[in-house]
Amino acid sequence: MGEDSRELSVELRARRQTAGLSQEELAERSGLSVRTIGNLERSGARRPHRGTLDMLADALELDDVARAEFLAAAGHRPRSDRGAVRAREASSPEWPAATQATANSAFQGHPPPAAAGVAVPRELPAGVQHFTGRDTEMGFLTAVLEKSESADGAGRMVVISAIGGMAGVGKTAVALHWAHEQASRFPDGQLYANLRGFDPTGAPSSAATVVRSFLEALGVSLARIPIDVEAQFGLYRSMLVGKRMLIVLDNASDVSQLRSLIPGSSGCMVLVTSRSQLTELIALDGAASLTVGLLTVEEARELLARRLGTGRIAREREATDRVIAWCGRLPLALNIAAAHALTRPAMLLSQLADELGDARRRLDVLSAGPDGADVRAVFSWSYHKLSVPAARLFRLLGLHPGPDISLAAAARLAGLGSDETRRVLSEMTAAHVITERAPGRYVLHDLLRTYAAEQAAATKARTSCGTASG
Repeated sequence: MGEDSRELSVELRARRQTAGLSQEELAERSGLSVRTIGNLERSGARRPHRGTLDMLADALELDDVARAEFLAAAGHRPRSDRGAVRAREASSPEWPAATQATANSAFQGHPPPAAAGVAVPRELPAGVQHFTGRDTEMGFLTAVLEKSESADGAGRMVVISAIGGMAGVGKTAVALHWAHEQASRFPDGQLYANLRGFDPTGAPSSAATVVRSFLEALGVSLARIPIDVEAQFGLYRSMLVGKRMLIVLDNASDVSQLRSLIPGSSGCMVLVTSRSQLTELIALDGAASLTVGLLTVEEARELLARRLGTGRIAREREATDRVIAWCGRLPLALNIAAAHALTRPAMLLSQLADELGDARRRLDVLSAGPDGADVRAVFSWSYHKLSVPAARLFRLLGLHPGPDISLAAAARLAGLGSDETRRVLSEMTAAHVITERAPGRYVLHDLLRTYAAEQAAATKARTSCGTASG
């Protein structure tokens, strides 16, 4: 271990304690993960990236002298012009014109003077406390980033990764966990927006609404935001030129929400999560596609152990495995089941497994509150986005007895031609309500099957009532 890393660990710990901050508070201020700060204070990290040190110095509010000492402890020289640049940029009266073309020409590919170095947004929400597994997904996203940084990736445009998967599988958790782990590689900041593409509270967020919030996060005062929406997008793209930023666009409905929010120059990375496949983004924008699958049995067991304690899991291993099976290894369902076990400590896990084993009550048990803490509600947001033929076939699949179904059998079940059935199944696959397990064979997750059967029964009841009333 180098002398610099030992000196930095002592310096960082002393500076943090002098500021009266815990590791968690410093992590929140800086945009770094608690693990990164812990590693630096234990001298367990390699020589940190310069951007990481600047983020820590900013969070600690070090003056020029203290900053120089802090950087020297890590073997870095201070940037001698840093203070002058900041002062010049902060006082500059210049601002880009209210059109994209004027903005691009006025700054000739460089960020607007009033913004550079002034605002470093750290907008990432907190990650999932009991995040478990997902090593493959973490490795995939890191490899996408590192490829863009390699010689082979030189000259590429902005890096985009589209993260998809069924409702409740943990797409946002994956994106945020990776984003916090890699925040130090984006020293110019991290922007975040929930696009509310699948949200019961209202319409999806428009790109125009999001870009205004991003401009404010980048330090643009309301008075300086152009009135024209296209000019706002132009200003946003101009401000990201030459920056190394991470932009997380969570819960997207479709590509139309995204296109204007993607930067036009290299150096930035965009993470998009959606229940839709976003095929157009993959085809036309070169987005890397990552589908988040179910947890393995071992990962699901680890998740429950973290929530409930290893002792409780060890004492009821068989019941634990039944809970995992009835939850279908779906992270949302497992977390809700764990919440019930935590709030009812006298209840045996075998009793919880028995409750989940009753198909008529299963989705009732897998509810811990409104909206996002209710498996049935979360599934409904995907179901109500389907077209009428796709929603009908979804309900019918809830009544199909087999573990999977072929294209031909689905056509007979729906009473449709093969071409129409193929189009409907493609829509359902893109929406992640079914999975094409093998070419021409489709499977419905067990919890989705239960929900589909409920919808079939409810639709039949409504139809019967309508017929009787008529």
